[in-house]
Amino acid sequence: MGHWALLPGGVSAALLLALAALPAALAANSSGRWWGIVNVASSTNLLTDSKSLQLVLEPSLQLLSRKQRRLIRQNPGILHSVSGGLQSAVRECKWQFRNRRWNCPTASGPHLFGKIVNRGCRETAFIFAITSAGVTHSVARSCSEGSIESCTCDYRRRGPGGPDWHWGGCSDNIDFGRLFGREFVDSGEKGRDLRFLMNLHNNEAGRTTVFSEMRQECKCHGMSGSCTVRTCWMRLPTLRAVGDVLRDRFDGASRVLYGNRGSNRASRAELLRLEPEDPAHKPPSPHDLVYFEKSPNFCTYSGRLGTAGTAGRACNSSSPALDGCELLCCGRGHRTRTQRVTERCNCTFHWCCHVSCRNCTHTRVLHECL
Repeated sequence: MGHWALLPGGVSAALLLALAALPAALAANSSGRWWGIVNVASSTNLLTDSKSLQLVLEPSLQLLSRKQRRLIRQNPGILHSVSGGLQSAVRECKWQFRNRRWNCPTASGPHLFGKIVNRGCRETAFIFAITSAGVTHSVARSCSEGSIESCTCDYRRRGPGGPDWHWGGCSDNIDFGRLFGREFVDSGEKGRDLRFLMNLHNNEAGRTTVFSEMRQECKCHGMSGSCTVRTCWMRLPTLRAVGDVLRDRFDGASRVLYGNRGSNRASRAELLRLEPEDPAHKPPSPHDLVYFEKSPNFCTYSGRLGTAGTAGRACNSSSPALDGCELLCCGRGHRTRTQRVTERCNCTFHWCCHVSCRNCTHTRVLHECL
């Protein structure tokens, strides 16, 4: 891929930007002229949608591998789902780390997450896990919504489930989401080094978290609203719930190295395994995030490391936690300033149909890292 910074599964930052922006571009363009994909034939990136219309990916989307393009071609409608899942994953990453020194910063250039994706630290592990989870979550949900032609609801659960309930309804198709996510996201990972194993492990940890957080939902049936019998199905968690779990696993991530069985007879597949750096620790489970390199401190700007630093970041002067000025500002101190803010207030609804509000001005105290 040359100079492109690689993201999970070999998806470059430029590709992630293009995929993430695709739904908005299509929705904003009512003239029929496609922004993310255009109806011009190409010998390299020719796709066919559900209406047999020949489509071609824009140059940034041409960074998809041959296998990824084939998967999109075989599953009409799935490109929108993949792009939506990646877009949601970026938002979730920013939300989960909004109060930390590393706050999942992104840029508008070709290197979306910056140089951090070239390292083997905890932050890289989270980026890979949440983007993999985002794709799996979005595809599984799109199946049950009928947005992808090659999949539907998961109808395998049928019949009695308990004394007063039975399986029915439309379960989210997590199995299709996991399978497609594994094929699409992991297909760009090449090599057999420690980074390769780390990326694949964290990709799978993201997908596994979506699966393990699924919950049963039920609907009551009976006379006059009674619940004499219930119909139940399996529902995906919110991506926020997935992000909460992955952030906790980020805090407890396992530092790993190559496993060594100490035997010349061990096959290559057996040697390709991760073991904890500390022999006293348990091997990482499929749910755990793994890393092999210490994180930068993210306190100061570094062009070499690609860290922006925390100068100018808003902090909480009364908090002893990670969002507090002492920790977030790395002991450099903070400045306090006031800001006059005018907001709408005391709104009243008038029948029918408008709302009238007053403008209220108040002073807001802001604390910023030096």
